[in-house]
Amino acid sequence: MTARPMPTDSIAKVDLLLGQAILLGTDDWNDTTANLHEAMGIALLMAAQHPTGEPVDLPEPNQLSVLGCVEDALREVQNWDLALAADLPDLARLRVLLTDTRRDLLVANASQG
Repeated sequence: MTARPMPTDSIAKVDLLLGQAILLGTDDWNDTTANLHEAMGIALLMAAQHPTGEPVDLPEPNQLSVLGCVEDALREVQNWDLALAADLPDLARLRVLLTDTRRDLLVANASQG
């Protein structure tokens, strides 16, 4: 176990953000969607294993986009101490999935506009 405090509120926020991203996302199944769902699964497990005692709020759903949710989730995860990897074994995988998903969404948005 690490001496670092577990960021339970942040874990809960990542879980909510990725859940919202999936709700806002497309029904098309592709690598980006698969990565988003895998990241959501990891966040869901982390939130179940390290629950917060406080409610976590997100902005109104009409103020969020899939890309915005992924970017906010990635920012949260990047703020976590990497020493927590001993207690959160999927931390590195979550960071990679969110980074890849963000990049793919940025490319998709650029090609549409």
